[in-house]
Amino acid sequence: MLGDKIKLYRENKKMTQNEIAEILDVSSATVSKYESGALEPNIESLKRLADLFEISIDELLNDEEEKFDISKINVLDTLREQKDMKLKGNLYHQTQVSFAYNTNHIEGSTLTEEQTRYIFETNTILFEGDTVAKVDDILETSNHFKLVDYMLDVADKKLTEKMIKEFHKILKDGTLDSRVEWFNVGEYKQRANTIGSGIKTTSPNNVEKEMSKLMDWYNSLKQVTIKEIIEFHYKFESIHPFQDGNGRIGRIIMFKECLKNNIVPFIIQDADKLFYYRGLKEYKNEKGYLADTCLNAQDQYIKMIEYYLK
Repeated sequence: MLGDKIKLYRENKKMTQNEIAEILDVSSATVSKYESGALEPNIESLKRLADLFEISIDELLNDEEEKFDISKINVLDTLREQKDMKLKGNLYHQTQVSFAYNTNHIEGSTLTEEQTRYIFETNTILFEGDTVAKVDDILETSNHFKLVDYMLDVADKKLTEKMIKEFHKILKDGTLDSRVEWFNVGEYKQRANTIGSGIKTTSPNNVEKEMSKLMDWYNSLKQVTIKEIIEFHYKFESIHPFQDGNGRIGRIIMFKECLKNNIVPFIIQDADKLFYYRGLKEYKNEKGYLADTCLNAQDQYIKMIEYYLK
């Protein structure tokens, strides 16, 4: 507000309302009205004020809000606090819905975002018309909500294989896969698998060794930036240590590690699925594709933070 600016600049100059009044050739009561917003200065007074404050008239009149400073936001603390509050319509609430919908949809879930939101908010499923939903889609959506909560609880702790296995166990609990003995929920795969349309991954016999190497490399880093988190993700997905659910586990790890290292986290959008898969496929030759997809997702999450916390 113009009045607030006049007062701020006046105080910065260590001047009284009487001193300003003398310069403008008005009464001190008029200056008081300027600062309260009850009266606006005429153009001549605006020119004198701008000269006095050593700014342009445009700067004085510009009512643009102070730019949102994302660096002042501790996202982990905010998400934890809002989780404990159990209130709807906040960053935590939208993170849960957006994360579960997008990460599961990338993997083929048929649930809509509205149905995902309904499950989170009411613990029931919303059906419309002749809509048919797979039980596993519903279970894995509900499980993902639990997974995010657990991830927030351990977000500031060191990433370990035991933690990663617990992530997988939570995600797949109660699903059809969990009833198949060889599927090995919460443990590494026993049968070969692929990424997307047939990209080969580490053989089951070598998973333990490759995961150990990956964790040794990652936990030996002196500094972790978003670049190293993306690198870890590529290596993790190349190993594909679990029989199923690797993409979702890999993406929750990225979110966790961003929070741990005070980096704005991100949620890969289903709409960017093809760019994401291309990034993984081409990573050895061109790291920029995957990095750009992740950074774009980060920009989207910053907008979400700004909307709920500004």
